[in-house]
Amino acid sequence: MMACITLVDVQLCKYSRIIRPVIATLMVIVQSCTGSTLLSEMADNKEGRPALWEFEKKQNRVDIYCVLEKVLQQDIPGLERQLLKKIITLASNHMTETQEARNELKVAASNTLVTLARCYFNDVMFKLVYHLELPEEFIFITLGNLSSAYALKCIPFVGVILNDMISMLELVKDSRMRQAFCGVLEKWSRAVNVYFMNWEKCPFPRMGESQFCNQILPLYCHVTSNWLTCEELELKQAIIKALGPMMGILLHKKGPQNPIFKEISWLLEQYKEEIDVLHVTKSLSQLLEVSGEYKIPLPKGKFQAICSALHNQISSPAKQLSIENHKELFHCVLLLARSSPDDLLAFLHKQQEIEHEAVRVASLELLRAIVGAHLPETRGKKLLIVKAVKSTLSDQNATTQGTFDRFGSLIGKIAPFSCDSLATSRQWVVDCISCLLCIQGQSINLGSAEEELRCLREAVTAPDPEALFQASSKMARIVSEYFPSEQATDFIEATLGGLLSASPTCAAAAGLWMKIILMECGDAMLDKVPDILAILYRHMPTIQEGRLRQFLVEAVSILAHHHQEAMISSLLSKGLPMDSDTAELWRSLGGDPLLATQVLRALIEKIKTPTRTEGSITSETEIDRHLAAAEPLSATCAIFEVVSALQSSKAVQELLPELFPVLLQQVSQTLGQKLPLPTRSSPSKIREGPQLTEGNPCRLPIKALEVVLFKGGNERLVRALRKQRTWTLVENPKTHHEGVCLLVSILLRSGLITPEIIQSLLPWVNSPSENHRVTSTAFLAQLMSDPMLREKKFLKPVLHILEEKSHDRNSIVRQMAVRGLGNLVYGAPEKVKKHKKFLMVILIRALSDPFSSEVIGESMKAVAKVLKELKEKDIGSSFRDLTQQIRTYFDNEDDALRLLSFVLFGILARLTKRKWKGYFAEQVRQSWVTLLLHLQDPNPRVSVECRATFHLCVPFLGLKRLQAAVNQHLDGTAELKPEELQVDICRHLAKENAELLENLYKSTITYFCSSWEEIRAVAANLAGIILEHIDRQHMKWQDLEHLLMSLQVLRKDPSPSVQLVATEVLNDICPGRVLGE
Repeated sequence: MMACITLVDVQLCKYSRIIRPVIATLMVIVQSCTGSTLLSEMADNKEGRPALWEFEKKQNRVDIYCVLEKVLQQDIPGLERQLLKKIITLASNHMTETQEARNELKVAASNTLVTLARCYFNDVMFKLVYHLELPEEFIFITLGNLSSAYALKCIPFVGVILNDMISMLELVKDSRMRQAFCGVLEKWSRAVNVYFMNWEKCPFPRMGESQFCNQILPLYCHVTSNWLTCEELELKQAIIKALGPMMGILLHKKGPQNPIFKEISWLLEQYKEEIDVLHVTKSLSQLLEVSGEYKIPLPKGKFQAICSALHNQISSPAKQLSIENHKELFHCVLLLARSSPDDLLAFLHKQQEIEHEAVRVASLELLRAIVGAHLPETRGKKLLIVKAVKSTLSDQNATTQGTFDRFGSLIGKIAPFSCDSLATSRQWVVDCISCLLCIQGQSINLGSAEEELRCLREAVTAPDPEALFQASSKMARIVSEYFPSEQATDFIEATLGGLLSASPTCAAAAGLWMKIILMECGDAMLDKVPDILAILYRHMPTIQEGRLRQFLVEAVSILAHHHQEAMISSLLSKGLPMDSDTAELWRSLGGDPLLATQVLRALIEKIKTPTRTEGSITSETEIDRHLAAAEPLSATCAIFEVVSALQSSKAVQELLPELFPVLLQQVSQTLGQKLPLPTRSSPSKIREGPQLTEGNPCRLPIKALEVVLFKGGNERLVRALRKQRTWTLVENPKTHHEGVCLLVSILLRSGLITPEIIQSLLPWVNSPSENHRVTSTAFLAQLMSDPMLREKKFLKPVLHILEEKSHDRNSIVRQMAVRGLGNLVYGAPEKVKKHKKFLMVILIRALSDPFSSEVIGESMKAVAKVLKELKEKDIGSSFRDLTQQIRTYFDNEDDALRLLSFVLFGILARLTKRKWKGYFAEQVRQSWVTLLLHLQDPNPRVSVECRATFHLCVPFLGLKRLQAAVNQHLDGTAELKPEELQVDICRHLAKENAELLENLYKSTITYFCSSWEEIRAVAANLAGIILEHIDRQHMKWQDLEHLLMSLQVLRKDPSPSVQLVATEVLNDICPGRVLGE
């Protein structure tokens, strides 16, 4: 949404004076999802803020429609009638523009109306009916989309829409208009068919079937009489899609059906055309469903023609059927079996006599589907079907002479019936398998196999289900000895193809056979792994029942045991975003701890591999550093799924030293990147959980890391990480380093950071990737706070690394390096004095970092930690540089730096004893005015720290009476009254040290130009207090004049509080003088 707005903003830059106010409002509205306000903005025609619709470039309108449509999806009830009418009118006008309006604009306007119809259906429909006097392509398209989205709401308008369409039939001339016209016929006919099935859900009175038939018949007759001879493939496709739903309505009409059935021949002829034949099958399916439901028999010739066409589609080797079309074809055959089972079986028996293998195999597949469907109409004909199958196999045995190459697929089709409910069927299955083995093994001595099968023929007559499954298993193992591995895909495809239509026991037998064949013959199927996985994956959306679905995932696990690398590579090739089916297959590999461990190690290597070439990557050679690499992310998602399924915490614990670094590396690698472009060619159900279709790819390895910690038995740790919002910090590029520090600190407390993990991360500090350097330096910075670094002999190398990283070009790396050096105080306090010079040189240099206030602030914190472990004598010559650097931040605009500078100055005041006392006293003299003023700092926390530091510094002025007076104000926790403190200071200085008071005055007036209004006001007030106590006779005339001029300037200050103070001080100085003189 924001992208659309930005695009509009860029494209309309030349209209910036006019459009920017509207765009600014639009952005606010879109972010708050307030649709009615957005519509008001779009329809606004007031002078100076013209409607967005009026801009010349139509792309602008398209973008605004995109935004409007999304907002309408969320917030559209309660629109003002006038505003609603205007939006509908504008959108419908855009759809019917005759000038060269782009289709993109018309599509956008159409989509907006369809979305608006969700709450204002009648308003939208009335406007479209108004426009239906003449053919308009996008009016047709919009009408079609409305009926698809709101089928039952359309029913009251069917009469008027169809009558209008009848009246304009002769005007619909060109191909595109006819195509859109057919789209309306198709979708409104579908809506009527939906109504026939759901009329009781409608609030309006029931409408008669004959009424709809009479309205659709003239249109059907015109289309079939005049348009069927068209040559344009797209129009032909539109007609095909419309015929089925229209026929479905007309079959409800009582009387002769010949006018409807005569077009079946044309429909079947379309199987020969270069079009998507799925729509031909769907139209046939709709016709057959209605004819079956209303017991309307098909003419004999038409029945045979449909059987032949469907059989040719299934058996033709030249046609590659889609899964959907294959399913729809079989559905049509089952509808034929219900309407006329004898005629269909006779047709299939005749096909089995044809000397063409593909034809006979197709017949067997259809017979199997009919048996497996358990149709009431075919229940008494099952024995005839089984005999026909056996007869076919015997005929093949006589003619193929050992060249039979359909062994796998036929086994897959027949084997499930080894557990059929009829004992005779089960015995004939044994006979069929014996025939197949004879064919397959003609050149081989079958040995005891024949005898074993003869024994099993008796075993399968047992009524006990357990005994049946045992017999079926034995049969599968016998077959596996002669199973040709090159036919594995045919076997799997055939087995799964009939799984849904089979009875529960037959389906269980099918799954059993598939598992046994894969277990026994899997070693020889290496080159078939990708194809087998593709078949399993393709059937997953249709096989949802738990027990049947388990067969699919177990098959993947079995193959993975045989060919782990091939299976992992094939699964990873599915790409991103990972759908729920792929995720389930990955989880199947986590059921066995041994296999899961091997798979996880392989996935770890998949992620680590890209980093081995990282040194050769530069900004010039990198293709797109803004998109995350796809394969490592896929492997990361796979790790999440495998670990999620693991039941052994021990296995996860053992792998933690390998998993943690590689997942943290992925977190770092994807930080700030976008998800790679989707690699899936077709839409599928996206995995819920860690998988994302858009957003931050960094969350994927974070979720994987979280589940690794959880499955490793660290539930309390995972809760702590969530409670402290660690992952939120880690995934944000601006706070990533803080998140890593928090993560490491929690892991350290749980004892999960091992030397192996540390060793894995050390090379990252020299990575060309800034993200890796940030992550690793933050990791080491936090690690410095733990004694284990010293205990495991890592302290010296890590100190060296942090010293190097304090010079890094990345400011966050420098900040983390400085933090790490300061954390030495916690991890190895006894080592601070040993490395004091080394530490102070680096930290003082960092205090003047020219590019980052964060580095400066971090250095101040680190210095504060280190100084608490040192004495005055330990600091050495660094004392001078440190003091001067700190003072430069007293007036810094960054609140944090001011606060830290006062804290550090106070620490130095505590440390200073003898050696640096004189020097520090001079620094206090130069700074004490600043401290005095910042007692009223605009930031309350800074004010508190300044108070403590001022209290510590006053003794260095050497004025005991002044010190006693200050102590009265600052001792204890009573609320400070700054003005009383200032009056007391000035009174004591006037008596003890007039020179210091004059210096106080000169320093104070320099703060009249401070950027903080509070400090300007305090300075003006303090100047007035000083003048009350200073001997004006000894003041130079120029000084007083300069003060008066400065106060006159402050009287015009933007801040009222400063103006007031300046005015009061001027009145006090010159009580009788007219202001402004």
